[in-house]
This record gives sequence, structure tokens and C-alpha cells, in this order.
Amino acid sequence: MFEPAVTHMFVHADGVLAESLCQVELLGLTARRAEQLRLLHRGHEPDACAVLAASILAAP
Repeated sequence: MFEPAVTHMFVHADGVLAESLCQVELLGLTARRAEQLRLLHRGHEPDACAVLAASILAAP
């Protein structure tokens, strides 16, 4: 059976999953929520945490 090399899980940026998971794609990320998530994930490496990387790019 074929296994994809990369899978993507999409979560709402304003949900609790965005606060506790790192390897997810964010839906509906606002500048304000990006700042909140950046603070929550600040101890993580941007290369290893997709939420932190997205929040850095979306923050003003």
C-alpha cells in the first residue's frame, strides 16, 4: 500500500489544537491570533514547529 511522504493536517487557528500541536497548517490565521500563537510556541524552533513559523510570517 502506498504511504504519502508528507501529510498535512489543517486546524482552525483560533482553536485549542493550534495551541498544543506544532505540525499543523493553520486556517483563518489573523495578525492578533498569530501574536498569541507566537508567544505560546516561542520555545520551539521555527524549522520544527509549523505553527511558530506561520505565526512569525503572519505577525505585523
